[in-house]
Amino acid sequence: MKYVLNVSVRELVEHTLRSGDLNLTFFSMDRPVQAIRAHQSIQDSRPEEYTAEVVIQHHIDTKKYQLNINGRIDGVYNYRERVVIDEIKTTRKSLAVVQENEDAVHWGQAKCYAYIYATQNNLEKIDVQLTYVQLDKEETAELRRTFDLIELRSFFDALITQYLEWANMITAWVELRDRSIAAMGFPFDAYRPGQESMMEETARAIEERTTLLIQAPTGIGKTMAVIVPAVRAIAKNLVSKVFYLTARTTGRNAAEHSLEILRGNGLRLKYLSLTAKDKLCFDTNKSCNGEDCVYARGFYDRINEALREAFGKDSFTRQAVLDIAQKHKICPFEFSLELSLWVDFIICDYNYVFDPRVYLRRFFENGNSSHLLLVDEAHNLVDRSREMYSAVVYKNPLLTLRRRLRKRCPRIYRSLGLVNSWLARAEKDIPEGEKGIAQEEYPVGFCQHLRKFASTAEQWLVSNEQSVFRRDLLDAYFLARRFLNTAERYDETYATCYNEDNGNFSVKLFCIDPSKHLRQIITHCATAVYFSATLTPMQYFAELFGCDENARHLSLPSPFPSEHLCVFIAGKISALYKYREFTKHEVARMISALIDQKKGNYFIYFPSYEYMKMIHGIFEQRRPRAKIIVQKQSMSEQDREYYLAHFDQSTDDYLTGFAVMGGFFAESIDLVGERLTGAAIVGVGFPQISLEREIIRAYFDNVNGSGFAFAYQVPGMIKVLQAAGRVIRSETDKGVVLLIDTRYTRPPYRAMLPKEWRPVFVDNIEKLSSLLQDFWEQ
Repeated sequence: MKYVLNVSVRELVEHTLRSGDLNLTFFSMDRPVQAIRAHQSIQDSRPEEYTAEVVIQHHIDTKKYQLNINGRIDGVYNYRERVVIDEIKTTRKSLAVVQENEDAVHWGQAKCYAYIYATQNNLEKIDVQLTYVQLDKEETAELRRTFDLIELRSFFDALITQYLEWANMITAWVELRDRSIAAMGFPFDAYRPGQESMMEETARAIEERTTLLIQAPTGIGKTMAVIVPAVRAIAKNLVSKVFYLTARTTGRNAAEHSLEILRGNGLRLKYLSLTAKDKLCFDTNKSCNGEDCVYARGFYDRINEALREAFGKDSFTRQAVLDIAQKHKICPFEFSLELSLWVDFIICDYNYVFDPRVYLRRFFENGNSSHLLLVDEAHNLVDRSREMYSAVVYKNPLLTLRRRLRKRCPRIYRSLGLVNSWLARAEKDIPEGEKGIAQEEYPVGFCQHLRKFASTAEQWLVSNEQSVFRRDLLDAYFLARRFLNTAERYDETYATCYNEDNGNFSVKLFCIDPSKHLRQIITHCATAVYFSATLTPMQYFAELFGCDENARHLSLPSPFPSEHLCVFIAGKISALYKYREFTKHEVARMISALIDQKKGNYFIYFPSYEYMKMIHGIFEQRRPRAKIIVQKQSMSEQDREYYLAHFDQSTDDYLTGFAVMGGFFAESIDLVGERLTGAAIVGVGFPQISLEREIIRAYFDNVNGSGFAFAYQVPGMIKVLQAAGRVIRSETDKGVVLLIDTRYTRPPYRAMLPKEWRPVFVDNIEKLSSLLQDFWEQ
């Protein structure tokens, strides 16, 4: 059996002939449109002997491959005495510079077209012309050469030889990989309860190309349960590449760990952890071009050698990427993007797939439907995607930037003046005493001024002139472009929010319902598997993920003994905002009663920092010698690690950590064994009432009559369940959860609690203390 390889002329040439510097300096956002118009203009001006957009196909058969090469020639002159292949290229460089510095890729592409055309039309000689169009001045230059067929064949065969050498590496790897997958068994002696069902449903969803939502509590082994069937699907040619999407470092670590376990059991699979550019860059102070950065200089001269070395490895963690990039003196981020083309499994943040600003266009723009998405901690995707598809402009940073540009860039200064004048008028429309208002229509006038600013700024930025204000201007430009691009998507699922926040006025295009945008991405994939410990109610998530009616659902119970977790509901204490002042001492006493029965480590979770501070002050007075740590609103990674370090081991004291629901310490942390004894959760985790939350409420009231649930109830209870999920992390863990609020006694909230919890109602401190004593003595 022969391998069938499909490659475009452009891909063939770029892979084998690319050279020179990496150049990511600024270029116009409208350049693709300008380039298309320039092509069309040139083609329309050609004589009648000229044929535009000539499609070519060429097939090569070897013992091992059927190589299908395709392409589209910009134009062909068919004169009586000769044929000319015309390849049109656009540039912003001066035409003198272009003519002095021959581009091997441009000539290589045109020569490949010429060889294929000459071979298929029995031509001994053929002319090749590169037509360069200078976009700013609309000037053209034509470079023409004559080649005979023998010369072109020698050039073309050399390219094919190099490409097939790379193809030999790829196919040999695929054969090795698929043999290892076929021999791959489950890496453990037994399945955890529910794990086999999760694997079977994942495999079925991949085979049937249906979306799958899985709620699977801690302890089932979710990561391995989705990775194993995903890997098997690669060898079956059901998917070409797997994307494991995660919002947190802990999720990335879990995926890497699972893959390393499988590799330790004989699996050969290449995986890449794609890391954000600012966390990989060797020198963030340098621009991404050969003049400024040594890692951009000669990037394309060294990239193929780096790829050849990388191909001898299977795992590309952040450190592995940095090591190879440093050795070959190439940009690590661009190197990781090159690697993404050749690996089988990519671990990355949600935004590399869903965010319109940074998503991997090479995989999701052209409708390839063979990619598999595994979406970890999928409950986070709802609010994350709302932000991805929203855009905001703040007044104060633009005012500051404008002052700096007054003398250096008067045209940009004036365009920003129009933007700021519009914002000043809009700010006055906010009624006195209110912080914000919302409108259904998007701000047409503002977008017109913003478009003028973006156009004016672009004309200065394309010169790539260095200046102290360049980075701030670039940031403002990209914010403006994002706002304008979002305005193009604006429909009934959006609202415009005008907010006043500590003297900084803003206008925001707020995405209320991201389902349509998420659905568009999924249609470019084989399937998507969403999984989390908290996907209740399923219909809420299915609707907001944009799933169709064929989406499958799977909900699994906890694999741990239910008697190891004791859940109490203090249902006579209200945590409603209007009653907090009256119940704050009762809350503090309940928390004290929770931890009094057993020394250990405890988390106390609150729906807001304000409420947490209120109870902390009272609790501290009641227990002046207690060891208490409190989450701060702004904590660095080092601060968070220091906070968690207090929970690294069991204690003979009463360690009490105060934290907020939905924050870092309420999700995705593993405190196994005696590192966490119990948790109290005060309130039902509602997001604070805000303009945006009220917009969500009104929108879904109109769509499905569930506005309050979609805006407050479900997001709040997700936070509760995530916080409670920190207590039991293994089959040997034993712990307690105390839910404090009258709302836990009501059906909508009770219905969202896991069935295996079997909560006990306590209406006073004495009853709680007695039941806790019994539980810990068992």
